[in-house]
Amino acid sequence: MSTPKVMTVTLEFEMGDRKIHAARIKAAYEAAVSAAIEAAKKELLDGSVTTVRSRMTWDYRWAETSAQYTDVDVEWAEDEDDPET
Repeated sequence: MSTPKVMTVTLEFEMGDRKIHAARIKAAYEAAVSAAIEAAKKELLDGSVTTVRSRMTWDYRWAETSAQYTDVDVEWAEDEDDPET
């Protein structure tokens, strides 16, 4: 029996200082979700996508102060001198 898998895609749009009305934000969100679904279905085998969940959050923060992190492969070596390991 195969294990169900979940693919998560995160999109973050930085917006300028212009006032953006809720209807435009909702339309942009729905367009982004729709485009992501179509792109995934195009690349994956037929029937691979069984359920799609989406959500939108609204965050007020200074974009310039956001931290960006890169995935780094780290191999942890056990310390042979450490009595707790």
